[in-house]
Amino acid sequence: AANAGGGEGVRGAARGAAGGAAIGAIAGDAGKGAAAGAAAGALAGGAARRRTQHEAAAQQQQQQAAAAQQAQASIAQQKATYNKAFSACLEGKGYTVR
Repeated sequence: AANAGGGEGVRGAARGAAGGAAIGAIAGDAGKGAAAGAAAGALAGGAARRRTQHEAAAQQQQQQAAAAQQAQASIAQQKATYNKAFSACLEGKGYTVR
């Protein structure tokens, strides 16, 4: 996932250049339009990459929190099982366990 979404800036620049060239051709200067479109497209592509990275980080954080919660529940269950067995053992030897 570290390289996921690495080409959005390039793809955005290419789309922006194509759109900018078309608009620039209408206005009379396709080269300037393509350059402006490429810059805008690269910015949009970079924003998409950052958004993808942010979403991946948030998902990873949720998964880690869920795993920690599950581990904590498992430990609590194991502790309860141990205490129950320990109490039964002591009561079997005649001790009173509260």
